[in-house]
Amino acid sequence: MFSFLKKKKDLPEFDFIKSYSDKEKYFVRIKKWNWLNPEQITLLEKGVDGKIKMTTMNYWLQEMFLDADGQKTILDYLDILIKQFRDNKMEIPSDLDKFMVETLLSLKTELKAIEFSDSPTEIKNEFRNPIKE
Repeated sequence: MFSFLKKKKDLPEFDFIKSYSDKEKYFVRIKKWNWLNPEQITLLEKGVDGKIKMTTMNYWLQEMFLDADGQKTILDYLDILIKQFRDNKMEIPSDLDKFMVETLLSLKTELKAIEFSDSPTEIKNEFRNPIKE
């Protein structure tokens, strides 16, 4: 009868996100990309030598890059991921918040593929869609 109460109770505490200082930041992609095959994208950038560098990513890096539309905060995104786990009847990992933040930080600092902002941001046209062949 009160199944909605049970679902809330099953949710992990997510203490990591509570103390994460950038949880209210928006994130947007800032790198050109293209489909490598129907399941995988590659990031594209011109190196200092003028050659094109292609970077492929694991599933989660790719998903979060494609979701980086500048219209949701990191905290909002956690709710989206929780909903996806629930919709797929999957157990929600207790460290989902930490994993998500670490993945976003990797996209931001290591791959330089997204950036954080204090307010909603539009994706620049050159990064919105895959590169046209």
